[in-house]
Amino acid sequence: MKREELNSWFIQGTSAGEKIIVVLFCIVFLVSNQHAFSQDRRIIPFRSRDINFDGIPDEDIWSSLESFPLVMHYPNNGRTPEQKTDVRLFFDNTYLYIGASMYYNDPEMITRIGKTRDYASWDSDWIGISIDTYNDKQNMLLFFVNTNGIRTDATTQNDLLNGMNDINFNYNTFWDAISKIDDSLWQVEIRIPLSSLRFQGNTDKVTMGIIILRGIANSDNPDYGQATWPLVPQSKGTYPYWKASMGEEVDFPGLKSKKPAYLTPYLLGGINRFYDTDILEAKTDYKYEAGTDFKYGLTNNLTLDLTANTDFAQVEADREQFNLTRFSLFFPEKRLFFQEKSDVFDFSFTQYDNLFYSRNIGLYKGNPVRIYGGLRLTGRAGEWDLGFLDMQTAKFEDLSGQNFGILRTKRKILNQKSYLGGIITSRIGNGRTYNIAYGIDSRLNLFGDDYLTLKWAQTFKNNSGNSLFSLQPTHAYAKWEKKRTEGFNYEFLLDWSGENYIPGIGLKARDNFFLKGATFRYAWLPGKESLLNSHYIFTKNYIYNSSVDGSLESVMSSAGWSFVTKKTLEGQLYLNWELEDIKETYYIVSPDIFVPQGRYNFFSLYGYLYATSPDRSLGISLSSEAGSYYDGNKFSVSLQPGLNIGSGIMIDGNYRIDRVTFNDRSQKYTNSIFGLKGTFMYTTKLTLTTYVQYNTFSHRIITNVRFRYNIREGSDFYIVYNEGIDSSVKANFLTDQENENRTFLIKYTYTFAF
Repeated sequence: MKREELNSWFIQGTSAGEKIIVVLFCIVFLVSNQHAFSQDRRIIPFRSRDINFDGIPDEDIWSSLESFPLVMHYPNNGRTPEQKTDVRLFFDNTYLYIGASMYYNDPEMITRIGKTRDYASWDSDWIGISIDTYNDKQNMLLFFVNTNGIRTDATTQNDLLNGMNDINFNYNTFWDAISKIDDSLWQVEIRIPLSSLRFQGNTDKVTMGIIILRGIANSDNPDYGQATWPLVPQSKGTYPYWKASMGEEVDFPGLKSKKPAYLTPYLLGGINRFYDTDILEAKTDYKYEAGTDFKYGLTNNLTLDLTANTDFAQVEADREQFNLTRFSLFFPEKRLFFQEKSDVFDFSFTQYDNLFYSRNIGLYKGNPVRIYGGLRLTGRAGEWDLGFLDMQTAKFEDLSGQNFGILRTKRKILNQKSYLGGIITSRIGNGRTYNIAYGIDSRLNLFGDDYLTLKWAQTFKNNSGNSLFSLQPTHAYAKWEKKRTEGFNYEFLLDWSGENYIPGIGLKARDNFFLKGATFRYAWLPGKESLLNSHYIFTKNYIYNSSVDGSLESVMSSAGWSFVTKKTLEGQLYLNWELEDIKETYYIVSPDIFVPQGRYNFFSLYGYLYATSPDRSLGISLSSEAGSYYDGNKFSVSLQPGLNIGSGIMIDGNYRIDRVTFNDRSQKYTNSIFGLKGTFMYTTKLTLTTYVQYNTFSHRIITNVRFRYNIREGSDFYIVYNEGIDSSVKANFLTDQENENRTFLIKYTYTFAF
C-alpha cells in the first residue's frame, strides 16, 4: 500500500475504534523500540566477587565480561590495529574495575619512560579511560596508566572547546593501578573508588559516557599512535579522544554513589638562612608548622574541602622568564589545592585575562603569605554546576590580612554544548578595603560547529566612584567562532576593558583597551597515503584602541602554516607585522634601554620545530624569531632539549637568548636564560628532582631540589632545599653572609580515609 493510499485509508476509511487501535499500536511500537534502543547501550555489570588486585586480570570474573574492541584514531583513523587490546569493566559496592591486556608483536617496541605520579607525556605507552560521569557532554575525568604503572589523572571542561586550556592535569584523586609486563604482553588492573566518581545516582541505573584509549609511543611500531573505543574521528577537534561529546553512553545498573571522607594532616620543620638588609646581618629562622586538609562528601554531588594553616613548601620554583613586551607576564599556578578544582572556577576572557587568578591568594610580590585556612565547595546542585571558595590570609609587610571569596555557577541551556553561568568574587582587607566583582557568561552552540561566547564583568572597589551603568569598570567580551579540525574555520572577536576595571583577585595582561579581532584558518587531514597527519594555513588580525579616548594603540597581523606529521615531527612558520603607538617612553629593562614616544611599524619571522626520536628517548624543541623591533632589531632563539635515560632518568634543558639593538641610539641589550632540570625516579615511589636556573638580567642562580617518597596515595614525605645566589659584579663585594639565601625543609603528610 502506497503512503498516499495509507493516509486516505486512515483518514476516510476507518472507524474511530480502528483509528484508536492503530494509534495505540504505533505508540507501543515506538516505546518498545525506544526500549530496544536503550538496550543497545553497553552494560557495565555489577559483580560482588573479590579479585586478586595484582595487575593481571586472569580471574574467571574477567573472562565472563564483554571486551571493548579498539580501532585506530591516529594516524590512520578507522584502521583495525595489528596488535590486540583487551579491555573489560565491572563494578562492585566500592570500586569501578578496569582490566586491560595489551599485546605487542615485538617486546622491543614496548616503551617504558616515566616513574613519577602524573607523568603526562606521550613519550611512554599508555592505557586508560575517560569518563563523563554526569553524562553532560561537557566534562570528563581521565584515568591513565603507563607501562611503569604510573598513574595520571586529569579533568576536562567545555568539551575541550579551548584545547589544552580546558585540560587540568594537576587534578588528583584517590585510585589505584598495578602494571605487569611479561615478554610481549603488558597487563594492567585499575581500581577507582566510587567516591572518586561524582555522579547522580538517584535511579535504578546510571548512564555515563566513556572513551577507552591506548597510546603507543614508538613510531616504528605498526600501531604507533592512539587507538580508541569507540571510534573517534580526527575531524572532531583538538584531542577529540578526551572530548565528552565523543564518549559512548554505557549503563551501570544499580550503581550507588559513595561519599568521600579524607583527613590529611601535615607536619613541617625547617630552617631559613637569609641576609636582613634592615639590620645588615645574616639571620636564621627556624620553622615549625602543622596543618590539615579535610575532604568530605556532603551529598552525592557536593564535596567540601577544608584547609587549616595551608602550606605549599614542596611546590616547584617558577621558570625564569624575560619580558620584551609592554604587558604583564603570566605564571601558572603550581599549588595543588588551587590546581585541583581550577576548572570549576574558571572565568577567562583569554588565557592571560581571568576574573579569578588563584596566585593572588597567598602570594604577594612573589613572596609567600601565610594562609590561615579556608573552604571549598564543589559539585552539582540539580542542573547547576557549583563552586564556592573562601580563604583568609595573614598580614604581610604593607599588605593587611585579606579575605578572598568566589562563587561560580553554570548550567546547560538550549543543547548539550551550550551553557549559562555567573560568578561573584570578593577581596576584603582588614583595613576596610574591598574589591567586589561579578560576571555573567554564556556559550551558545548555535548550529553545527559554530559557537557564540558572551561574557560581561564589572568590578567595584573602595574610593572608586562605582557605577553599575558605566562602562569604565566593565569588561565585555563577544566571540563568534567555527571550531573544527578540517576545512574552513573563523573567529570574530570584540573585547572591551574599561579604565576602572580592576579585578581584585583576577589577572589582566593589558589595561583600558577595545580589541577587534578576526582569525581565519583552513585545515587539511590528508589521509593514509600522506606523510602529514594534518596541516593548516592561517591568518590572525587584531586592532587595539584605547577604551578611554578611542586612540589607536596596536595593530597585529600574522599569516603562516602549521603542520604535524604522522611520525615524530611538527612545526610552524609565520610572518608577523605589528604597529605600536607608544604614548610615553617605554623602558625595556633599564633606563638605558628604551623606546621613545612615537608610532612604529615592524616585521618579524617566527619558526618553531619539535622532533623526537622513534623510541622517544630524545626530544628537542626549537623556536626562533628575527626581524625589526620598534626602531631597532630583535633576534630570539629558544632551545629545549629533553633526554630520557632508561625508564627512570629524565634530563630537561632550556636555553633562551634575546638580543635587542637600536643602532640609531647606540643601544643594545642581550639577555640569556639557562635552565637544567633532572628527575631521578629510583622507583615509582622515590623521586629526586633538581632544577637550576640562571638569568643574566637578574644575575641570580636559583636552585630547587626536592625529594619525594610517596608512601601511598595521599601520604608523602618531602625534603626540599632552595637557594638563591647573586652572581653579579656587585655580589663580589658582598660577604658570604650577605649573599646567603637558603631554605631547608622537611614535610610529612598522611591521609586517613573514612
